[in-house]
Amino acid sequence: MKRTARFILVALVMVLSLSVGISATAQDGNVLVIGWEQEPPLLTPRSDLAFASLLTNFYARDVWNWDVNRQIYPVMVEEIPSPENGMVETLENGATKVTYKLREGLLWSDGEAITSADCAFWHEVTMDPTKGTFQRGSYPEVVASFDVIDDLTFSMTYTTPFPDYTSQSTATCGYPEHILRPILEAEGTIDNAAMFTPDGVNAGATVGYGPYIATEWIVGESIRFEANPNWDGAAPGFSTVIARFILDSAQMQNALAAGEIDVAFNFSDDLVEGYQAVEGAEVFGTPGVFGDAIWLNYGNNRGPIASALADVNVRTALIAAIDRATLAEQLIGPGTGVPKAWHPEAFWPEDLETIGYDVDLANSLLDAAGWVDSDGDGLRDKDGVALIIRFFTTDRQIRKDYQIAIAEYWSAVGIGSQLLPVPAGILFADYLERGILDTGDFDAAIFALSASALSPYADAPDWFGCDGIPSAEDPNGNNGWGSCSPEFDALDLQVGSTVDPAERLAIAQEAIREFVGEQFWHGLYLRQTWYAINTNVIDPATAKDVGTLSANYFNKIELWQPAS
Repeated sequence: MKRTARFILVALVMVLSLSVGISATAQDGNVLVIGWEQEPPLLTPRSDLAFASLLTNFYARDVWNWDVNRQIYPVMVEEIPSPENGMVETLENGATKVTYKLREGLLWSDGEAITSADCAFWHEVTMDPTKGTFQRGSYPEVVASFDVIDDLTFSMTYTTPFPDYTSQSTATCGYPEHILRPILEAEGTIDNAAMFTPDGVNAGATVGYGPYIATEWIVGESIRFEANPNWDGAAPGFSTVIARFILDSAQMQNALAAGEIDVAFNFSDDLVEGYQAVEGAEVFGTPGVFGDAIWLNYGNNRGPIASALADVNVRTALIAAIDRATLAEQLIGPGTGVPKAWHPEAFWPEDLETIGYDVDLANSLLDAAGWVDSDGDGLRDKDGVALIIRFFTTDRQIRKDYQIAIAEYWSAVGIGSQLLPVPAGILFADYLERGILDTGDFDAAIFALSASALSPYADAPDWFGCDGIPSAEDPNGNNGWGSCSPEFDALDLQVGSTVDPAERLAIAQEAIREFVGEQFWHGLYLRQTWYAINTNVIDPATAKDVGTLSANYFNKIELWQPAS
């Protein structure tokens, strides 16, 4: 890679300014500085970036959450609904009805009371995709009605039996009606609400229910949170939390070693030893929910090789050409396995078969599909179009390493590639923000999308359904790779409404086989969620009851205490 003196100078200035800023902040009183590897363009739900969702742990809690042992506990509600406490009922038509009871005295961070009306407002917005661009999953399809009983009590009735009422398509009470209703009435949508923007944070427009308030967003640098005086939970151990944006893996580790940040998290397995070597750092992990994979865009592709990727045999050949098992061992570490399916392993069929490393198979499938090297330049082509993959990922180093290695495997069978690492905020931005994935402007990409560790239900329409492909007419979908299997959709919907565990698992395993058969998702490795904390700043005994799902890693941040 070529570098000019100008670029070196700019980079040096950026590193020095970042170090000075972090150092001054980290030593300033009762402040906790967390390294944040991705900067979202907007706050949740307008951004579906995982690192936007993680920020809600500080300022926007919701009805309930899960602890490190994946045990559910109430947050905004008095108790978790269940058949035993009479808050979950099966109606005569078989549908599930769930009653929620909010705790008394809950206040938004601006002092306004939280009531059932806030929850009903978000139901209204979620049921109508024209009122906001954000992930809805199957909520509009599976929720039949929402009824306010009193200021603190409401019920939701599903269209069918719905065993996942605690983990899928649940009620959301985390967004204030009094802040969002005015813009909805003025514009017909909440898409441009200041609450979700950096300017809104800086103007005090971001209101939520959590131990902290978002008070400052310096784009490209950090988001600052101050203790919320209207929070009714445990008083935060740190008066201020700063999420400091550090996009480079090596820089993140150096920042922890230099005392410029107090917490690093979500780093890849190959960096664990380096963090363990940092003086004063304690490193621990929780079971992973994110598995990096190769995603092939076969149904939303307007690029020059769209026809190639639409052919399942070409997609199969692309993966058969890669020795994923060896890459996992070499790039991640000995004993690292390659996931067979996007769904958690607990739900896989025992006889599930996936594509292994087979160069002969890759060559024969490509030949049979008509992609051959007609001009002897080393690249396969067809009808005058060269087989060159536009290959994206984030700027995470381990993903870039995978990109380079995979490109070499592809080159060996006559497939070219353009390696395009980009900031996560660009890759994962939604359709309206011209995100690469949502607009389908890629051929292949490496990234992680977490499956539910609690259920085999994939909530298919949003992420994998034939109707989930984002467009100008319907920007709400997240199926940027264009997967479309009516068989999978139908099976997954059955999974969502089947109560009997054995029957449900059998249907889920059929769905998983169908998913794998589409040959658009191919696992690389499943990673643990790692944390490294500075024990000179944080009492480690208070910091390990963390979340285990994809958006709750700091769900008990208020309980973290300064080191004695």
